[in-house]
Amino acid sequence: MMHRRDLPALGLALAAGSASAPAFGQEVVNRPIRLVVPFAQGGTTDLLGRLIAERSHAEFGQPMVVDIRPGASGTIGAGQVALSRADGTTLLMGAPPTHATAKALYPNLPYDPVRDFAPVALIATVPNLVAVNNAVPVRSIAELIAWSRAHPGTINYGSAGNGATTHLSGELLKLMTGADITHIPYRGSGAALIDLLGGQIQLMFENLPTIIDHVREGRLRGLAVTSPQRSPSAPELPTVAETVPGYEALSWFGIFAPAGTPAPLVLRLHQGIRRIMTDPVVRARFVELGAERADGPPEEFAELVRVESERWGRVIRDAQVTIQ
Repeated sequence: MMHRRDLPALGLALAAGSASAPAFGQEVVNRPIRLVVPFAQGGTTDLLGRLIAERSHAEFGQPMVVDIRPGASGTIGAGQVALSRADGTTLLMGAPPTHATAKALYPNLPYDPVRDFAPVALIATVPNLVAVNNAVPVRSIAELIAWSRAHPGTINYGSAGNGATTHLSGELLKLMTGADITHIPYRGSGAALIDLLGGQIQLMFENLPTIIDHVREGRLRGLAVTSPQRSPSAPELPTVAETVPGYEALSWFGIFAPAGTPAPLVLRLHQGIRRIMTDPVVRARFVELGAERADGPPEEFAELVRVESERWGRVIRDAQVTIQ
């Protein structure tokens, strides 16, 4: 298993550049690569994973097959990858529920988010978009907070599951404002969105790529984004922080290999994924989805996981979030 003390060695391999890795286009492994997406089909993790997978054959000499393995807020699929051979043939499309919140939520988590994985590449950061069903008579975050207090027990918000940033974004708003909103966990964003559109729930803090088209086409009403700054993809929407100073909740998505994957192989995978993300079609699709492409070496990705784990861990403790 790769430990944090192994990261400096990985950094040296990165500094060596392409001289320490096979030429681009050369095979990385001798059989197809399995990219495990540990969340339901159709969510942001799936969308971004498929963007990478569709262009992997030309880059790595092998196809990349997306394998949907949802359950337990992503921890089932993540646990499977943690136990896989560290040979580059099994990768994980991870996100905060698998690496930043799982340890705080699951006392008997069968893997360690730091020790059992080698970060390969951070793909993107994505704001959540706060949206309500059109029947809810609010048009801003301030109105949402006031309405929820005046009508306690009437605002239910759905999420992709316990521990997702789509869940914890709501808990953070409750902690900072006293908003009276009740969490309803779903098995993936798709099911929650159906109920939001149908009026069974009133509110979501959903990844912008998954929900923005419904807002643009008038099926839902967007109130704000959860990033510190307005999103270039939806500049007309204010940030939550414009009403609630200091509020911030971002989702991020990245690829992990099992711990123990050789550093030169991690480097080769990292470089190939970076090249895929410079493809004009991929770049345009990221803009369309409202996802901000990320860059930086694997050790920076590892540091992000550490910082996010501490931050969301505090929210989980302060909000007394538990898995039912």
